[in-house]
Formats: sequence, C-alpha cells, structure tokens
Amino acid sequence: MAEQKTPAPAPAKEEAKTEPATVAGSKTSPAPKAAASKAGIKSAASKAPATGNRNTASGGSNLRKENDPFGGKSMTRILLVDLSERDHRKRLELAEVLQRLNTLDDTKEKSGGLTAAQQRERARLTRLLNNDVVLDPFYRNVVATLHQRDVSRLESYNPVYLHKHGLVGSQLGLPGDGEGLDTGEQEIAGVCGLLLLDNYTEPDRPGFRAKVTQAQGEYRENSALFEAVFRRLSTQHVVSLDSQLRQQLVNEATVGCIRPDQSISDRRDEETGEILDNSDTVPSRYDEVAALSARSVAGVVRKLAADRITANDPWLASRIEAAFDALTGVLAGGPPSSLEIALPDLEESVDVEIVQENLHAVQAIYFSFMLEEARMFQVVERIVELFRQGLLPLGRGKAGDYLFRYYKSAGERITEAERRDLYMRAFGAPGGDPNGNMPNREFNELWLRFVSSVSNFARQISVEKLLRQNVPMAVSQEQVRKAARDLAANLSLHGYGIAYFAATELQQSILEFRDVLSDPEVRGAFGARDMWQVIDQVNANYLGGPRNTYRYRVQANAGAIIVRWLAKNHQRMQGRFGMDVISIDALTNPQLRALASDRPLVDPSDWDLVNACEQWLAVGGVQDQSIEQYSQSIESPVITSKPIEMPQAARDVLDSVGISLPSF
Repeated sequence: MAEQKTPAPAPAKEEAKTEPATVAGSKTSPAPKAAASKAGIKSAASKAPATGNRNTASGGSNLRKENDPFGGKSMTRILLVDLSERDHRKRLELAEVLQRLNTLDDTKEKSGGLTAAQQRERARLTRLLNNDVVLDPFYRNVVATLHQRDVSRLESYNPVYLHKHGLVGSQLGLPGDGEGLDTGEQEIAGVCGLLLLDNYTEPDRPGFRAKVTQAQGEYRENSALFEAVFRRLSTQHVVSLDSQLRQQLVNEATVGCIRPDQSISDRRDEETGEILDNSDTVPSRYDEVAALSARSVAGVVRKLAADRITANDPWLASRIEAAFDALTGVLAGGPPSSLEIALPDLEESVDVEIVQENLHAVQAIYFSFMLEEARMFQVVERIVELFRQGLLPLGRGKAGDYLFRYYKSAGERITEAERRDLYMRAFGAPGGDPNGNMPNREFNELWLRFVSSVSNFARQISVEKLLRQNVPMAVSQEQVRKAARDLAANLSLHGYGIAYFAATELQQSILEFRDVLSDPEVRGAFGARDMWQVIDQVNANYLGGPRNTYRYRVQANAGAIIVRWLAKNHQRMQGRFGMDVISIDALTNPQLRALASDRPLVDPSDWDLVNACEQWLAVGGVQDQSIEQYSQSIESPVITSKPIEMPQAARDVLDSVGISLPSF
C-alpha cells in the first residue's frame, strides 16, 4: 500500500474483555448476551439478523456504537483490497463489452443493430453491473468449491460470503458485530490469498477445484497462524476510502453499498451520473477503512510456517511485522518475486502452453532491449563517470544523490554483458555469449509474421482494400491466430528462468533513468530540453555517434503493447472455431475505436494492437511487399511448452560434428 502504516491498537481486544462496555449510554459487565437480555439491555450487534453461531477471530478496534445495525460512521471496516481490485477489473471488462453492445445498438442504421443473442447478453450485463455483489469468477468459484455449491446459485445459498467491492458480510452489517472477519470469511480470504500467491486464478483451468481444496488444507494446517496474522494486520493500514477509489483499487459503487443499499443505478445522480454521497451514506467516500490484502496475509503465513514459527511464539507480533515488511519489499533484501513489474500486470494465471507471466516479463525485457539499442543504459553509465571525474556541473540535489548511489552500488546491478545474454536468450539479439545461452533464433521471423499479418488483415477490411492490387490471398482470422500463437508460445518458452526476476530490476532501472535524465540539472548540464536530447548529446559526444532514438522509443512502446496484447488474449489463440482473434467491429466502427484503452501498455484493445503493429513496421522501414510476404502462413516451428535439457549423448553427437550447445 502506498499509504503510511499506522500502529494497531493492540490492547483494544483485551480491554473489551475486562472493562465494562458502553451500550447506548449504559454500562454492563461482560456477561453473555443471554444475561444482558434478561437485564433489559440489548447490544447493537444483537439487532442484526442472526445467521447461526459466529466465531470472531480478528479485528480489535472496529466495535460499533449507537445501536447502528450497519456500524455507521464509527465502524472502521476491513476492506480486502486485492479481492476488490479483481472485482473492479472484472466490472470494467464487462462494462466495456456492454458499451460496445450499446454502441452497436445506437448505430443500428449502419451496423445493423443487435442480434437476439446480443440483446439477451446486453440485458444480462446490465443486470449484473447494476448489482453490488461480487462478479469476479475466481472468488465466486472459490466460495462455491469450499462450500460445495453451484456457482450460479450462490446468492440463494449464503450471500454473507459474497463480498461487495471487497467488504464481506461481517463488514456490511450482515449480521456483523464490528469485531473483524469471522472464521468462515478468514478461511475464504486465506484460500484466495494462497491461490493468488500461486498464480492460480483461472476457474476454467483444469484442476482448479483440486487446487482450491489443497489451499484449504494448507489454511487449516496453519489456521492459528492465519488467525494471528489477520488479527495483527486487520487494523494496520487505516486509510480513507477515497484514496482507494483514486488508485482504482475499488469500484466507485462501493460508496453507499451498505446504505441506502439500492441498485447502483438508483444511487447515481440523474444529471451527472456520479454516485450520490451524503451524511446518511454508508460507507461514504471519506470514511476510513482498514485496507487488508489477502495475498499479503497468505504470504506472511507461508513465510512464518516455513521458518517453523508457531502461533504461540512470544515474539509473534514482531515476526509478523518483519515478514510483512520483507514480503512487500519495505526492507532491503525483500524477495524479487514479491515485486511487481510496472509495465505489466502479473496477478493473472497461466495457460497450458502460453504462460502469461512469462509474456509479462518478456514485455518488460523487450522494452529494455529497445532502450538498450538507443544506448540509454550506456548514457547513464557515462553520465555517472563524468560525475565521478568532476566534469558534470551538478550541485547538491536529487540528481547528484542518485548518481552517487548508482556509483556506490555498481557491483549489485546487472551488467551490460548479462543484459546482452538475456536479450540473446529472449530475442536472439547479437552481443551475448553463444556458449552460455540458448538464443531464440526463431523470434525475428515469428515477430515479423505476426505484425505483418495484423497489419495486412486490418488493411484488407478497410476501404484501402478497394484500391489495392496484386494481393496474393486474403489474410483470414485463422492465419492471424496461428501467427499470434506461434509468437506467444515462442516468447513464453524463452521467458522462463531468470527472465521474470531480471525484468523486475530492469523496469526499476528504466524508471530511475527516466527520472534522472529528465532532471532539470542534468538537462541543463547538456543544454537539452528533454531526456531524449540528453541521450542524443551523450551519444554524439562520448559514445561514438548518435542513435535513432525516435525509432527505438517508438518500437519499445509498440512492441510492449504487442506482447501485452498476446498475454491478455491468450485464450483467443486456442483454436476455437467461430471466435474472432481480432474484432472486426473494433476496427471498422469509429465509435468503438474511441473506446480504445487509455492504458495500452497494461490493457490494450484490438485497435491498440493494430496501431502498434503499423507504428512498428513504419519506423522499422518494412516495405509493403515484405509485409505481404510475411503475412502468409508457413509451417509452425517446433516449440516446446517448457525448456527441455538435451541428453548428454545427443550433445556428444553434435559436438562430434562441430556443433556446440550451451551447457545448463
């Protein structure tokens, strides 16, 4: 979380056991509820509808007041931010589909309108998006598996466990006693956290239910640790709901989902379309919530269990804090696997042959490779050398601090030779050590075939096809699908091993380089107006001549969008007949083009893909004749789903004929 952590009021739970509790202005002893009822005193929690025995296990400062069955403004609700973010992304995805259907209906004179199936789908999406209940299929299938219920009928079974924008039943006042998540909610959140850690989030993936059961077993084996970690972390990060809304971690419909608890459309202002927020709204945009990540809880428990720490450890509280800080990278030495790459989203699952996580890592590596070709890394190295020699007129400031830190930590970074080895293994780029790497020799051809297929496909369905001559044959959806699958499988194969971990460091270096090269002091020292002029100046004066930085930065951006699109749409490449790999409506309907993603590096649309392919081909100087040639299909290369080490006997045979392979 970006917000500063606040210390948890640990003694609050013990005080509730020993001190009289104030209820509606009266003091009572901590007797059972039955005794309190005989005395004519009712607690706020007793007014909530009962759903059976309920064992509280976390919290400590969330006690309700003033007999408000919803906790009112006095209850600091626990918000499961990672689960709410997943549901928010799912809602955005469905809203985009609904918007496209509405656009087709609005332009029915030109588009022909909606079919009967599309009309039913539009009605279904409208109904789903107007309700606050969770839509994320991952969470719903976890609940259905744990409780052995039909996933399509969960609402009729136990809606308490179906969260609303990250707020589960105990935090919604259903029934709720203000003491945090109950044991059932903890188990669901813990199992979800374990699955998120294992990157197992696709319910349609074979073996998903077995994986849920396995995670449940791990949770119950460490249930005491989970209870302690939930109790400790549930009140650690108290933030405003508005801060989570601005970071797009929760949906705007979170406001008012408890009271007035109407449909989302009824809570919107008729003129502005914004969610209404007044003094009676629960929760309000400016209410405080305790942000909690199920994934972080699961990660902390796994680390404690691996270190053989039990729930009875006298130093458990400090050990939880240390494990949490190490897991989130707060402390130096945090595991690289806990860091997320800025360009891609690494919280998605994998396919049998095409591993999304590998493609996300390759996306960042390709971005770095193009900037390496523009000599960005070498430029920063040269600036640091000039700084060390006293030839760079920099005073005390942020730029000088960074250059000094960069100089001191030289031995901890990936060297240029190591980066070149990585580029050779991922893309077959020259410059690496061929004796220590398995170069990707097929990448260049597969890449050109895919971008050419997309470009040619987009051109032939536009008006331009009426003016073109000598087109050898039409490029079909299946040809584009094949080219996409070949390239995605190739990149996935070469994205194993160190790729992910190197990508985390490379993306951090790129962000730091961008900041230091854009620093006013550094730009002033070279008489440059932006970071690219700094790079041009250093290349021309110190590194043997300028580079075509415009080409490389365009190809870096376009290539990252292309790889991201492959990762996002890997399900379209499964060869299911009738499923378009590229939506023709997204290319031909101007109103749908306007719906292109505003973050194409993270969530590219089909229109973003077409533009990225055209830009990459244009700045690369690829001629139309070559595009026509590369867009035609060829036999797919032999690509394994995982790296396979060649037996020593086969290596000896190849060595005998003068062919040497890298050793592993």
